[in-house]
Amino acid sequence: MTIDAAGNSSLDKLSSSYQPRDTEEKEDTLGRTDFLTMLVAQLQNQDPLNPMEGSDYSAQLAQFSSLEQLMNLNDTMESMQTAFKQGNESDVTSLVGKEVTGKVDAIEVADGESFGGSYNISETCEVMVTIYDSDGREVRSLYPGQKNEGNYNINWDGTDNSGNKVEDGSYKYVVTANSGYGFEEIPTTVTGVVESVVYNDGKAYLQVEGVLVDPGSLVQVMNAPETEETASSITDYLGKEITSSTSYAAVKDGSVSGKECSFELENQEDVILSVFNQSGEELKSIPLLAEQASAGTNTIEWDGTDNSGSAAADGLYLYSVSTASGSVETTVSGEVSGIQYINGSKYLVLKDSGILTDLSSVTSVN
Repeated sequence: MTIDAAGNSSLDKLSSSYQPRDTEEKEDTLGRTDFLTMLVAQLQNQDPLNPMEGSDYSAQLAQFSSLEQLMNLNDTMESMQTAFKQGNESDVTSLVGKEVTGKVDAIEVADGESFGGSYNISETCEVMVTIYDSDGREVRSLYPGQKNEGNYNINWDGTDNSGNKVEDGSYKYVVTANSGYGFEEIPTTVTGVVESVVYNDGKAYLQVEGVLVDPGSLVQVMNAPETEETASSITDYLGKEITSSTSYAAVKDGSVSGKECSFELENQEDVILSVFNQSGEELKSIPLLAEQASAGTNTIEWDGTDNSGSAAADGLYLYSVSTASGSVETTVSGEVSGIQYINGSKYLVLKDSGILTDLSSVTSVN
């Protein structure tokens, strides 16, 4: 008697239905198609004189059912994971406008330029900053020297201790301070209102006080203090005399709006005007010697160039004034003549000086 092992038309149809392998499946993965292909081949080639026991066949079908359920569960988990990631991104954007406190210990380098990094000291002390790469190797040691109480940005030119440019990426830093009892590590945190969400290499960062903060490093989230904008429109400031504690200059097409930074000195002493971009990097340092300064109101003019003499890019720049005895307030007063939008934020323009300021810095309105 001749037996044709491939003569069962029903099995042939079933086999042909599952022979093609899903091209999207990984080559090293045994999927449902492979399982059915093996099961059909086993049925086609079984010994007709000793066929598969019904219980064995039922057990294999049960295994296939379990496989099907596991694969469906895997698809469900992947969908949940995608939804979870999307939800996280939504949670990050919902932090814009809130006041947060986060641990900051990284400086980003992109296109050879470094940005980010700050520290806060509560008393006068000597400061040292050590920067490490992703493998924990020391890259650069910075010695800012003696600093008074306050917040400071880390000014790093993106080079190592040998003067070579480092590769783009994220670098950790540690700040140590000596107030007379030896150098000790100090926590590096930043507190402020989240201005925007910045994406770097696909990861979301919060921009706070010009510093990029990892959302995972937040230790506190609060609603931002209410400003006058919540009670009235920003246009209500037009034509009014205001006083503000923060001074900005704006550069557009090479022209500088708000060239002069005004400040008050109690005593005649050396002064340095620092110009920072929105990433917190110092663009230019302008000295004013004590013999050129006076007790009372002083002004320093910025020509819109950096320390190398190159023209600054269009954007917003922050003025900061300091002396050997500490930071100096850059209080400005004047009539609001206009409103300027820069990177989605609103700034008041003072008529006579062209200086810009933000609503959160306004201390009085007449």
